[in-house]
Amino acid sequence: MMKTFRKIAAVAVAAVMTLSMAACGGSRSTAADTQDLVVARSLETTDMLPQTGFSNGDIWAIQQVYQTLTRNKTDGSGVEPGLATSWKQSSDGLSWTFKLRHGVKFHNGKTMTAKDVKFSLDFARTARDDKPWQFLFTAIKNVAIVDDYTVRLDLTEPWAPLPSDLSMSASAIMPADFGGKTETQFRNNPVGTGPYKLGEWKKGDYIKFVKNPDYWEKGKPKLNSVTFKYVSDANTRSQMVQSGQAQIDEFPTAVSVSSLKKTKNVHVESFPSTSLIWVNLNNRKKPLNDVHVRRAMAYAIDKTAIVRAIYYGQAESANSMLSKNLMGYSKDVKDLEYSMKKAKEELAKSSAPKHFSLTIQVQSGDPEKSMLAQILQESWKELGIDVQLQTLDSTTVYSNRTAGDFDVAMFEMTNDISDPDEWMQYMFSSTANVNSGYKNEKVDSLIKRAAADSNQANRLKDYAEVQQIIADEAPEIPLVYKPGLFAVRDQVKNFTVTTLGEYKLADTTIAQEQ
Repeated sequence: MMKTFRKIAAVAVAAVMTLSMAACGGSRSTAADTQDLVVARSLETTDMLPQTGFSNGDIWAIQQVYQTLTRNKTDGSGVEPGLATSWKQSSDGLSWTFKLRHGVKFHNGKTMTAKDVKFSLDFARTARDDKPWQFLFTAIKNVAIVDDYTVRLDLTEPWAPLPSDLSMSASAIMPADFGGKTETQFRNNPVGTGPYKLGEWKKGDYIKFVKNPDYWEKGKPKLNSVTFKYVSDANTRSQMVQSGQAQIDEFPTAVSVSSLKKTKNVHVESFPSTSLIWVNLNNRKKPLNDVHVRRAMAYAIDKTAIVRAIYYGQAESANSMLSKNLMGYSKDVKDLEYSMKKAKEELAKSSAPKHFSLTIQVQSGDPEKSMLAQILQESWKELGIDVQLQTLDSTTVYSNRTAGDFDVAMFEMTNDISDPDEWMQYMFSSTANVNSGYKNEKVDSLIKRAAADSNQANRLKDYAEVQQIIADEAPEIPLVYKPGLFAVRDQVKNFTVTTLGEYKLADTTIAQEQ
C-alpha cells in the first residue's frame, strides 16, 4: 500500500508543478471590467426541464432560471419563503395551504398564478420513466386552486418533508401548458421566474444565462450574464481562472489549492457542504450481490490514507452514507474501518473466496477520482480481485449508472433539500435512482415511516438505523466528506454557494481588477 501512495503523491506533485507553471504564464482577464461571469464547471448541463434534469450539472443550472414555492436557507437548516410567502398544515396533517407571492412574472412577461403552480406540480407528480424525482411527490393526492394566489395540496398521508420537497428543482414552477409550447420546445427554451433567463446554449460546451430585468426581487440580479462553461479537465479549469478566461473554477482539486492560493488575483473559497465521495457497487451482478464480498471490499479501503494522499487533509473520512452536514446524520454509525485481516476473513465466507474480476468506471478529466480508482485497484488486488479501470466522460458514467451498466463507479453526492428524505429515497430505497440494485424491506419501511412522522426525534432514530444497516451491508461505500471548494478571482464579490450546493448568483458582482 505505501508504494501505491508514494506513486500517487508523485502524480499529485506533478499536477501542482503544472498548475504553478500555468499561473506564472497567466494573463490579465479581458473581462475584468464587465458584469459577465464565467464559471468553469466539471459537469455538463444536459437537461433544463426541472422534472427530468438529474445531475448537479443540470440542477445548479436549472436553479438560475426557475424558482420553487419554498427555497433552502443558505446554511441548509430548513426552508424559507420563495414563490410562496407562507404555508400552513391542517390539524390532521393531510393538507397544506400555500399563499403565493403577488407580482411575480415569468420570463415571457406573464404573471404567475395558482394555475401555473397546479400545472407544474401536477406535471412533476405524473409518473414517467424519465422523471427521477417522482418519489418526492407520491404523498400528494391532489393540487387544488383555492383562488388566484392560494393553492392547497391534499395528501394521502401526513408527510413531514413536504415543505423541503417543494424547494427541490423538480418542484420548480413553470407557466401553465408550457406557456403555449410543446414540452420539447419548452425543454430547449425554458421559461421560469428566476433572476436569469436562458441566453444561449451550446450543448457539450456552455450554457449562458442573461439578466432578467423583470425579476421580482428588486435590484437583482447584479450581473448582466452568467456562463457555465463545461470543462471536464480539472487542470484546464484551474488554468482558465489563473489566466482570467474564467472568474470561478468549480471544485479545484485539493492538490492544486496551495498553488492557487499563491496565484495573483485568485483566492480559494471553502463553503460548508453536504458533499460525499462514495463508491457505487452494482448489487445485481455476481459476486457483488454477496454481502460478504461487499463487506470485504469495504474493509480493504484505508480512508485515512485517502484523505492524506489525495485530499491533503481538506476532507475527512466518512462513517456514513448520509452527509454529516445534513439533518439526520448519525455520528454513532459504526462503519467497516480499514482492516485487511477482516477483509480477507469476509471474503473467505463469500461465494468468491479466491479470485474474480471487475471494472471501475472513472470520470475523465478528474485526477482525484482517477487516483481514488488506483488506490481501490491496489487495495482490492490484495484480496485477489483483478480490477480494470475504464475512463469515460461524465455524461456516460451517469447514464451507465441509470441503466445499471457498470460494476463499480465513484460519485460525488450532494443533497438538494434540507430534509434527509431525498437522500434516503434516492440512495437506499428498493427503487433508488442510484440504481445499485440494493433491496432491503426493513430499510424501505424505516424510510417510509420516518417521512410520515412529524416527531423529529422519531425520524432521527429511524434514519440512524437505516445508516447502520447500510454501513453493515455495504451496498455503497462512503469514502470522504468534502467542503465546497472554489477557486475565485478577487474581482468577484458576494459569491455564495449554499450548504446544499446552490449557486446564489443574484447578489454577485464583478469589481474592476487591480
